[in-house]
Amino acid sequence: MIVGTRCVSVILFLVGSLLVAGCNNENAGLVPVKGKVTYNGKPVPNGTINFMPDAGRSTYGEIQPDGTYSLMAIPATHKVVVMALNDTSNRLPEERSPLPAPIVPNKYTHITTTDLTAKVEDKGSKPNEIDFDLKDEK
Repeated sequence: MIVGTRCVSVILFLVGSLLVAGCNNENAGLVPVKGKVTYNGKPVPNGTINFMPDAGRSTYGEIQPDGTYSLMAIPATHKVVVMALNDTSNRLPEERSPLPAPIVPNKYTHITTTDLTAKVEDKGSKPNEIDFDLKDEK
């Protein structure tokens, strides 16, 4: 019975090791991208930037207070969506609207209306540097 228990333990250990090793390939095929998001020349202070290829995995990155972002994306041409809302954390709950107003024009916030694109290339360990200067809708 001890031999059977050891055998089962070894098998479970090996299966668990394979599962953990498989999880480490989360970024396989992805390349680094970084840049800055501005609106009328000023940094967008918060939000997310989403890269969406025609086929394959979409990815996103958090926009930092200085407007910079970084993410990993597949090499491809991507549609880009920016979601940035006014920060209402310093307001009382009764002074907040259910959904804060966007900081950027609405056309950039949805995949069907955005005109932002990004060509991501495999440059080895060198990141793609892609900046976006958002403008008012005309």
